[in-house]
Amino acid sequence: MDDGAKSCAVGVVGAGIVGVALAFLLSRRDFVVTLLDRDAPGRAGPSFGNAGHIAGSEIFPISNPG
Repeated sequence: MDDGAKSCAVGVVGAGIVGVALAFLLSRRDFVVTLLDRDAPGRAGPSFGNAGHIAGSEIFPISNPG
């Protein structure tokens, strides 16, 4: 952003690997970021089950038995 510009505030919904990466990128670009998730970051959902891997071709978590 320009030196004289105001900071913009944004909210990122989802504190998985993609949400955290997006929040990090936005904060590096001088946005004020609020990261929202129903659980603690990385403690539930796809990012937890897939150990942080983005697997677009897989429909089941890596940790799934069988």
